[in-house]
Amino acid sequence: MNWEAAGAIGEIIGALSVLITLLFLSFQIRQNTTALQQQSSRESTSSLQQVSATMMHPEIAKAVSSAYAEADADLSIAQTAQLEHHCLAYLLVLQQDFLDWNKGIHPHAIWESRKPLIEAIFIAQRAREWWENVGKNYFTPDFQSLVASILTKEARDGGQYFKPLKTK
Repeated sequence: MNWEAAGAIGEIIGALSVLITLLFLSFQIRQNTTALQQQSSRESTSSLQQVSATMMHPEIAKAVSSAYAEADADLSIAQTAQLEHHCLAYLLVLQQDFLDWNKGIHPHAIWESRKPLIEAIFIAQRAREWWENVGKNYFTPDFQSLVASILTKEARDGGQYFKPLKTK
């Protein structure tokens, strides 16, 4: 075997090593992307559960449910503040889902399942008023555009969230 043949074999081995390394890196990147998406989904779900848990407090549940029970709910200042923080807490989590989805971190199916939550928040006329007058200023322009597209639709059940649930 001469030096040219040995050099050619060395080049082939080097090229194969680079190819194997690239394939391995591609596999690792795919695994990392999947792990990031799973973590994003878990964090989102955990955050939504924490926000939902606040509704277990009777005063908050009463204030927020009053706004959703009738289209023109007459809320006190304290109840309005509770409604504002309820909306703010949910929408901040949902905005993060939206931003993560835009970056490819949040799975598409999970993001699509979150859109009805945004629509549900804005069933209450008071939530819509809060968004237009104050709330939208707390959010990114892209998320504001998303909510604006949702608000072009009429609120379900005339703004009475509990109507389909047939409560007493």
